[in-house]
Formats: sequence, C-alpha cells, structure tokens
Amino acid sequence: MVAPAPTIASCSVRDFDALLPLLDQEFIFGKDRQLSLQQRFPAILDRHHPQNILLASVEGSIASALATKPFVWVTPERRWRAAMIGMVYTRPQLRGRGTASALMRATQAKLAQESFDFAVLWAAQPDFYARLGWSGIDCGTLGRVHTTSPDPIQSALPPGAADIAWIEALRTQYAPERAERTYKTYATLLPHAQRLELLRGDAAYAIAGTDDNQGYLYEVLGDAAELPALWARLATRYHTLYLNLRRGTPAQSFLSAQRGITWQAQRLAMWLPLAARARGARFGDWYVPFLDRI
Repeated sequence: MVAPAPTIASCSVRDFDALLPLLDQEFIFGKDRQLSLQQRFPAILDRHHPQNILLASVEGSIASALATKPFVWVTPERRWRAAMIGMVYTRPQLRGRGTASALMRATQAKLAQESFDFAVLWAAQPDFYARLGWSGIDCGTLGRVHTTSPDPIQSALPPGAADIAWIEALRTQYAPERAERTYKTYATLLPHAQRLELLRGDAAYAIAGTDDNQGYLYEVLGDAAELPALWARLATRYHTLYLNLRRGTPAQSFLSAQRGITWQAQRLAMWLPLAARARGARFGDWYVPFLDRI
C-alpha cells in the first residue's frame, strides 16, 4: 500500500496548540531539560503569529514540522535577505517515510519563491540535508574549560533595554558581518541554559547562558584591550564553560592563548543558496552567533 502524500501548509493557532507539546517532548522534556521552547524562542514560537512554522500532515494529523526565521544578514558589500531553519521534527512512528524531506523541499521552494537569498541551519546529522542540496561549511569552533572553584558571589543579569542599545552600537562597530537583531533576540535561550547573563565592560561584553553549574558563551565582542578582564570574570564563574566562537576573531585568538581550554572544530552549519547572487557568497567566512540561531 502506497503511503498518502503529505499535505504541506502553514501552521494555524489550532495546529500550534497540538504541535508545541510534541516539540517540547522531542527537544526539551524528553532530554531532561527545562523550560518550554516557547519560553526559549518567543520570537519564533508565537502562538498568535505561527505562520513561520510549516507542517506536513498525513490524514489530518501532524507528521513533520519545522520553523523558519527570516533575518537580514549585513556584510560590507550588501544586505542579504536570509532565513534560518530549525526545530525540524517528525513523529517517531512516521519517520523514514519521506515526510520531513517533502517538507524541506516545499520550504526551500517557498523561500526561493519569496526571493530569499540564502538559508542556513545547524545539523548534527548533515547527510539528510546534503541530499537536499545543502552544503556543510562551518567556521565555528567550540572551546571547553573547567573551573575547580567558581566564585558564587558573582552575579550577572540578562541584557536590559539600555544594555541592548549599547550592545547594538558596539556590534555596528566591531561586527561588520552580522544578523540584524530585535529586542526579542536578546530573550533567546538555547538549551541547556536556564537564563541569560550579560558581562559588561566599558567597550566590550560577553553574553552567556547558564544553568548555574555550566556556562555557554554565546558571544563576546568589543575592544580587544578589555578581553583579559572579561575572561577573568568568565573563567571563574562556572564549573564548566563552553565557548562558541568564530575561528580567528580577536576573542578566539586571545582565548586560544589561555591555558586549560580544549578546542574542536564545529561542523554544524549548513548553507543553501536560493538566489543567483548567493551562489558565490562567502559562506565559509560567515559565522552566525548562537544568540541569533534557532
């Protein structure tokens, strides 16, 4: 018996209410994590505006789903209209039947039709996406360092409105290639973190997620002269700190000279040119910080 072809459509409010528990079980609670994806990605999982979520349904039930995040990628030569793809999900009992592939192909065609220049995603299993035309190109690196006696007295708060305006001014100066952000970007909280922290200097900053014992450095940017002071605070704050950085930046070069950090190349980013002008894009030089991702 031939399986029925899935129906591809944008998510409705009713669909959203059925989908969110499935996504939370797959990506959060089923992995012993806390905080719903809706709390972690409020700009993406907006119940009142769920149209950026696409569904593949079979016989009236959700079979596969994914979320898209349109964004503007700024480079010295131009502004690119781009989209991220994430939260790719298929019901366990329906895996291997091609519904996710059909949904991805429909999403790629939709983005191209809507004049997006390129799309990007991050995948631990790249072969699936490679078969759909994606290329794995990642200039990121992951560092890891342990602290024997973190300082429990230190405190740091999430970025506030004044902090965000200050950060955006620094990004314009120090990040010539960057994703444009909104205030909701600074509410993003990737697993495994449970809250966001800003460590602020005079002309440099670090943003990290934390679950109290572990820290996840999402971004460090600004005046290189302030990096030693920022690192002194980061290095004594968490039992284990994971550093997510682009290779060769001033921050990564400085941290590479510090003792106790082990590094490994990242192989998660995958890119798909959608417009002719993006076929020669410098994907190998572009790094999207974790704070911007889904």
